[in-house]
Amino acid sequence: MAVNLRLKQLRKDKNLTQTDIANSLGITRERYGLYEAGKRQIGLELLDKVADFYSVSVDYVIGRVDSTELVFTSEEKQLLDIYRTLDERGRKTVLSSAETQKQLS
Repeated sequence: MAVNLRLKQLRKDKNLTQTDIANSLGITRERYGLYEAGKRQIGLELLDKVADFYSVSVDYVIGRVDSTELVFTSEEKQLLDIYRTLDERGRKTVLSSAETQKQLS
């Protein structure tokens, strides 16, 4: 499926308007409309934001895969399993530690 059609499908599946999505992505509705119309190609950074917004992979958005399920490595699965067992304080600690590590990398 073409990227523009996938963008439109994702938006409609969530019952959102182009304005809703554009506001969430920090762009104009007109610009987003061009992506859905296939008149402008979406850049990698924005493509990543779209995938995050819908909680799908970039591969799904660009039509390389048809499953909306994200594929995780065994380490990512292990981290996610541990994270889900933590209370709110523990989750905040993990996120803070991850942000610190990201900045150091």
